[in-house]
Amino acid sequence: MLKPTLALLVATASLAGFVRAQDAAADQVAEGKKNYMLICVACHQPTGAGLPAVFPPLTKSPYVNGSAERFAAIILKGNAGPFTVDGKPFNQIMPPQEAMLTDEKIAAIMTFVRASFENTPAPVSAAVVAAARKKFADRKTPWTQAELDAWKDDAAK
Repeated sequence: MLKPTLALLVATASLAGFVRAQDAAADQVAEGKKNYMLICVACHQPTGAGLPAVFPPLTKSPYVNGSAERFAAIILKGNAGPFTVDGKPFNQIMPPQEAMLTDEKIAAIMTFVRASFENTPAPVSAAVVAAARKKFADRKTPWTQAELDAWKDDAAK
């Protein structure tokens, strides 16, 4: 009788941990949406579709769905066109957000975007953003498409 009770307790504890993780992710998505709607929406639009020939879409974006480090680096340092996404040209500058946004806010925005607009990757922690911030602290210029497309880090998807 003791073994089934112990197994039930372990299963209940595991489920409770899963529920807490789901709640934390939901809270992060909600916070990310709030910040996206304040900061990112003017360029990338409420639907993530961007603006034709100006700002690229976030929908099913390889930059959103790929390396979390690369996505964080884009937000931190910005990027400069020209860019081609889905065969369509875009030529505008995304300003760096590193001075304006905390690691937590960037991670929340990333998590919201990665959970929206037909994207599917996992949530992003503030630790991933902090590591990217530290790694690229000396960089003073925005990223180019060639640099982003040649990105080698795939460890933190």
